[in-house]
Amino acid sequence: MTRPAAPEDPLLAQAGDWSATIGAAQDELIRTAPECVLVIQGGPGTGKTDTALRRVAWLISEPDLALSASGVLVVGPSHAFARRTRARLDGWGHEGVAHSSIDGLLPKAVTGRPEAPHVIRLKGEARMAGLLQRAIEKHRARERAIPPVLMIRGRVVQLDPATIERVITTAKASEAPAGDRRRLLRAALVAGTQDPRLILEAADMLADRLWPEFEATTFLSELFGSRLRLTAAAEGEFTDREIDALFRMTGEEPPFSEADLPLLDEAEHVSGVEPQTYAHVVVDEAQDLSPMQLRAISRRSANGSLTVIGDMAQSTGPWARDDWHDVLAHLPSEMPHVHRELHFGYRIPRQIFDLAAELLPTAAPTVQPPTTVREGPADPVIAPVEPAGRAAVVVTAAADHAADGRSVAVICPARCRDEIEAALRAEELSWGTAPGDERGPAITLLSPHEAKGLEFDAAIVVEPGFIVDDDPRGHRLLYTALTRATGHLHLVGAPEDLPADFGTQPDAEPEAEPAPVSAPPAPPVVPEALPMPDDPVLRERIDMVAHNMAETLLANLTPELWPVALDRLIELISPDPE
Repeated sequence: MTRPAAPEDPLLAQAGDWSATIGAAQDELIRTAPECVLVIQGGPGTGKTDTALRRVAWLISEPDLALSASGVLVVGPSHAFARRTRARLDGWGHEGVAHSSIDGLLPKAVTGRPEAPHVIRLKGEARMAGLLQRAIEKHRARERAIPPVLMIRGRVVQLDPATIERVITTAKASEAPAGDRRRLLRAALVAGTQDPRLILEAADMLADRLWPEFEATTFLSELFGSRLRLTAAAEGEFTDREIDALFRMTGEEPPFSEADLPLLDEAEHVSGVEPQTYAHVVVDEAQDLSPMQLRAISRRSANGSLTVIGDMAQSTGPWARDDWHDVLAHLPSEMPHVHRELHFGYRIPRQIFDLAAELLPTAAPTVQPPTTVREGPADPVIAPVEPAGRAAVVVTAAADHAADGRSVAVICPARCRDEIEAALRAEELSWGTAPGDERGPAITLLSPHEAKGLEFDAAIVVEPGFIVDDDPRGHRLLYTALTRATGHLHLVGAPEDLPADFGTQPDAEPEAEPAPVSAPPAPPVVPEALPMPDDPVLRERIDMVAHNMAETLLANLTPELWPVALDRLIELISPDPE
């Protein structure tokens, strides 16, 4: 008998009459067959992360699937996010699932090197994989030069290049591991010799030269420390300016940035070092990942079975996107892609989401907001302040919520952080910079980027105008910050940056007077709907075409324009009456 996927979500139960509808929509996604790439698009509060975790619970509980907990990987945007997903699944009795941040999956290296935004973007591009592939091939070609003689304990050992080439060819064709390659070389060189011990020493020395152990960090440091090597590996696919951006002086500390970690993973892959793989991989907040990060995640999938979660309205950072096609292009899988959207928001109260939704026409005009179905305990608190009193208002609100037993997020831009930290210390409040568990501090201080994917009982958003101004996708970051609270929201900042101005853009042109409306043309004749054919192949083809058309409508037009587009489609494909 199949165990239930997970306990009922209490917030879902609070959604009242909508609960059955929401539960049915989630259950369809939870029980989608694993032989696909399932894309779950959902706005804030639609429960997309919980839906994905319930899907994991179902996958490892369903006897027919024979999927163990250790065969599933859940990847999120941060260590805090990974801790929360682990606690959720463990609490449901599903221990043993692997949970990690994206950086936690990648090779370990000393990071902290500052990088300019254009360099971070460049290092995340998919063409970096080709550059690394070519650089490693050239690196190996230099290492594999066969010397005519070797000096062993002062004696000259003559080598037979033809024999060595045969061993190299055999080892490459058989993909023999390092130990087997060494044994092949020793056996080939020692045959018929008068001094086998000397020849065996020579074979070992030559093996070290032909097949040296690959250290990704050393390789990448040497590559980025040489304009000559970068230019040779670029082979015309990178400009001189891009090569200059990648070049850095050797010996600089710290040696690597976070943007280098996916490159180290790619280098290990090219060199033959493969990571642990999983029968199913869940990746949350996927809309923000670079192509190189997505390639690294794809390598962790043993078979291409993936659940991909995110919200394009919250896509920010160097790889901000407007649709899912670019994400899926870097998650190669022969399995079919299944796109689904969660339309009902029940975790974020209506009062809070209605306020945040004012940003959507600017932040993500093609994204349809979810329908919110839950009333919150209070309206958002709007607190206009001057800079001198800002920190005190923030800390007082945080302390009041914490005293009532609520988890609290203080979400502030970098230029306000020092004063908020000082005020928290002055009040001797318990606070941290990562969400705690029930024993940790109730108050968490976060940047808007750090708050992604997390939820709190109360959120205090500081200086929304700064959040908008400090990032090219500032409206999306503010939208994300405003939707972190499941109960209470405070906005603290300059009066001119509070809600009345959320939906406006600077220097906007006044709306033109609408043109006179002429009589509409006669609608096209719509043929009477026909029943679906009995042929299953034809039914599947029709269903596929319908899904493609639906995805195009969802991605490009708001609902009120769908009938117009469908009428226009019928007009275009209808036979000409002439």
